[in-house]
Amino acid sequence: MLECFKRLKPFSKIKSLEPILVKSVLKSEISENVFSQFPEKDLYYYLFENYFYNRETITKIQRGYIQFVPKNSENSFLDVGCGRGEFLELLRDNNVKAKGIEINSLEYKLLKDKNFDVELADAVTFLKNTNEKFSGISAIEVVEHLTFDYLYEFIHLAFSHIESGGVILLETLNCRNIKNLKNFYTDLSHVKPITMEALQFLCEKAGFKNMRVCWSLPNKHGYVNYALIGEKI
Repeated sequence: MLECFKRLKPFSKIKSLEPILVKSVLKSEISENVFSQFPEKDLYYYLFENYFYNRETITKIQRGYIQFVPKNSENSFLDVGCGRGEFLELLRDNNVKAKGIEINSLEYKLLKDKNFDVELADAVTFLKNTNEKFSGISAIEVVEHLTFDYLYEFIHLAFSHIESGGVILLETLNCRNIKNLKNFYTDLSHVKPITMEALQFLCEKAGFKNMRVCWSLPNKHGYVNYALIGEKI
């Protein structure tokens, strides 16, 4: 019996951790001496994205969404929660008239400095106060940050502001990938994971038709992300 206990792992273990915040700061597009100009939580999330979300990987995934974007509309395509602007850049590169909205004042400032058409606003407030119609609306890695009531209102408002023949595009984490669930709350602003079927049902309830799913970033547990694309007929 004593030998069995000797082979057990110790009850506690201490390990030194390498600092990770400094790595995020090194990737920053702005200098540290202007950090204090922005709200603390906006700066926090900007630095968090710098470390945890790889820009090149994101751009590679989002490049696959351009095929779903209407190309011949006179109306803008709206990117909700445009963040660092990866999708806005792809839309611009593909000659798609686009507009972004973002609640992070730091990321909004960076996009304005790059001459993107962006507004500092949340989705529901913006859509309630505009008469614009859009060729489509995207919300990429956004819905998992929303409460049910807010998400429900957003999807229904999006339907009312998308022109006939336009699309909605919603990307989120695939919660049936077990590794995603293990890491989901690394992002402390996440509210809850959303299954594809639940999001599809909500989109169909709002009126969207011809739903399709686009999976991305495969690993041994499945795909990391899924994007739902629906049409307004």
